[in-house]
Amino acid sequence: MGAVSKRTADAPNRPAKRLKLEVQQTLYIQNLNDKINRALLKHSLFMIFSTYGEVLEINMKMKGQAHIVLDSCESASHALRSLQATNILGKAIHIDYAKKKSVSIEAAEKAIAEE
Repeated sequence: MGAVSKRTADAPNRPAKRLKLEVQQTLYIQNLNDKINRALLKHSLFMIFSTYGEVLEINMKMKGQAHIVLDSCESASHALRSLQATNILGKAIHIDYAKKKSVSIEAAEKAIAEE
C-alpha cells in the first residue's frame, strides 16, 4: 500500500494560500522568457508597460523575473489587471505587486518627507 502524505491528500480540498500584497507602484513579473536576449526583453517590457503609465525602472536580477516600477499605484493596478497572463515573447506572464517598495521609490519618499 502506497503512503500518501497528508499535504497531498488535503491539497485538492484547500484553497491556495496567497499573500495579500499591498497595492503599490512596483510590480513583480514572473515567467518571462529567459531564452530571449535581456536587452530585447527589457525593451519589450518597457514598450508594453509604458502604455499604462511612465515606467520609472525595470530591474531584471533573476532569470525569468523582473520588477517594474510605474509612476503611480493606479498605473500599476491597471497594468496588472490588463496584462495578467498576457503572452510576451512566447510565454504567459504572471504579475503581482512586489512585496516591498523599490529602492528608488523609498528614496524618493524619504526625500519628500525631509523637505
